Amino acid sequence: MGSKSVSSIALMLSLNLLFFSMVSCNTQIAHHNEQIKCPELQVCANILLPPFKPDRNCCPLIGGLIDLEAAVCLCAVLKLNLGGIVSINLDIPINLLLNTCGRKKTTYTCK
Repeated sequence: MGSKSVSSIALMLSLNLLFFSMVSCNTQIAHHNEQIKCPELQVCANILLPPFKPDRNCCPLIGGLIDLEAAVCLCAVLKLNLGGIVSINLDIPINLLLNTCGRKKTTYTCK
């Protein structure tokens, strides 16, 4: 029974990635009275799909952002791709991705 639910979640995440990759949007996040302009980070959302490995193509996209901006943008993109349907702790994938991209060891919490 467990493999059916995993398959259903994987299918839902795949469809979300497909639909959101077809929609072009600029994510802007207000943070401490500043606007952060996030790059298109859809390739970074692949970390939510099995085999749950960070995509190295994501690293150049966050290259122009400081660590906190990169974490905030990744959090926003991953939440957007999940569509609020599934409650998943995004802290681990975001920190894994940031660390894979050579950012300093971080413990960012996605809220």
